[in-house]
Amino acid sequence: MIYSISKAQPDEALPQHLLLLADENPDLIAVYLPHSESFLLKVDNQILGVCLIQQKEQIGEIMNIAIEPAFQGQGLGKALLQHVIGFAREQGLQRLLIKTGNSGIGQIALYQQQGFDLVAVNYNYFLEAYPQPIWENGIRCKHQLVFEIAFS
Repeated sequence: MIYSISKAQPDEALPQHLLLLADENPDLIAVYLPHSESFLLKVDNQILGVCLIQQKEQIGEIMNIAIEPAFQGQGLGKALLQHVIGFAREQGLQRLLIKTGNSGIGQIALYQQQGFDLVAVNYNYFLEAYPQPIWENGIRCKHQLVFEIAFS
């Protein structure tokens, strides 16, 4: 599959359904979206993936990353993540963080395969920050796992 990844243009609408796929709390998205750089993965000019990253001093954080469900499992998420890791390196960041729920088995594997290490657990984060229960892979999402990749 031939795809392209580029920064979103300032006037380009981001796919809300993808942002909500990665983060079910629209209020939180509204807080971090204006302070994030957005990357879009496109196939035939159709947006199939989105990734938001924030930078503060020498640390970056991936705030949101998602691939259109019908296209998951085809390496597009991996490609988008690798692109953003490369961007973070080019920006001279020392570290890049990404957070996910304890129930996101596929995401947890992908992040570790790309060099991220588990560095912290925010216990009961999803019980406190999200009004509705989140279930994924038959597991209740309760805890936020914090992964980090350090650049030399």
